[in-house]
Amino acid sequence: MKVYDAAAIRNVALVGHGGSGKTQLVSAMLFAAGAVNRLGRVDDGSTTTDFDEEEIARKHTLASSLAHAEWQKTKVNIIDAPGFANFLSDARAALRVVEAAVVVVDAVHGVEVQTEKLWAEAASLNLPRIVALNRLDRDRASLDRSLSTLHRDCAREIAPVQIPLGEEKAFTGVIDLVRMKALTFASDNSGKVTEGEIPEAFADRAQKARDALIESVAEADEQLMETFFAEGTLSQEQLIAGLRTATMAGKLFPLVCTSAVHMVGIQPLLDAIVNYVPSPAEREFPALDADGTEIGVTPSDGAPYAAFVWKTIADPFAGRITMLRVVNGTLKSDTTVNNVTRDAAERFGHLLALQGKAQTHVPELKAGDLGAVAKLKDTHTSDVIADKQVK
Repeated sequence: MKVYDAAAIRNVALVGHGGSGKTQLVSAMLFAAGAVNRLGRVDDGSTTTDFDEEEIARKHTLASSLAHAEWQKTKVNIIDAPGFANFLSDARAALRVVEAAVVVVDAVHGVEVQTEKLWAEAASLNLPRIVALNRLDRDRASLDRSLSTLHRDCAREIAPVQIPLGEEKAFTGVIDLVRMKALTFASDNSGKVTEGEIPEAFADRAQKARDALIESVAEADEQLMETFFAEGTLSQEQLIAGLRTATMAGKLFPLVCTSAVHMVGIQPLLDAIVNYVPSPAEREFPALDADGTEIGVTPSDGAPYAAFVWKTIADPFAGRITMLRVVNGTLKSDTTVNNVTRDAAERFGHLLALQGKAQTHVPELKAGDLGAVAKLKDTHTSDVIADKQVK
């Protein structure tokens, strides 16, 4: 498996109220990116990230799990986090080790209790956020109504970068407000997309929505606001650059439209993650120095290794699986490392890339990446593994 540098990695956690379709959305993303060869479904227990027997029976995520896909020559690490109150601590742990949150919202119900809580958790970590308005194929699904609840309960700065083509069962695609193109998706749930001009029936609405997006981007930057007042609009280059900058700074939160079960809007969601989410190289990782003072770490492959253990799971076959975020340096298989927290040496066997419960051996994990290692004896959740040079 290919090893990725920090600049070519995007780490995101999918969070949201239970039942908003996060796990199905992860399955759709993996299928669209070619990481799996068939679309897993929650209803038949075949998704990649809900693999525990209890999760399959309940059709709900009970514990965070990790998956990955390659998109636009970028490795997208995806943590599927649980959405029910009893498991909020697991979702918090996931948000701790990513550069952005994808907040999944049910287009029928809009903002729900855990949506607000997880939005606040992401905000407390200063994480950029993308809103995925999911299940737009359902009866009574509504962008306008959902957006109203999002503005009321989460942030006024949430701005659609797409509007749906069609409503409820007629939802067949999205209009890209940045490029002003219509993307129509095949009805066979294959995810095949056809790009074309915006239908005349949607032209006025699309133009008004684009104008609103341009104004939102301008409001997030003083220089762009001056241009907007002088010109009455922004150029295409200014819109694209301004949208990325504002999203990475947490001043604007793009909203995309999806139906995970019908594979509508999935590729544009992946595009948004790659284009708008900062890489580990562009966002410092919060850590503590020897005095307990919080510092920001900019990852470098050549620095002394350091990794944070964010989750530990018990696998019935492989035993204890330690899931970690490489904060700095490079971790290598078949090496002895130092557990700073417990002042103990640990022997790494094979490093693992996780695709749900499936494990792939990798020779090394570079700074910024997420991975795992099996059968560590003394290492537990929240421990720090680091070179003795690291203070």
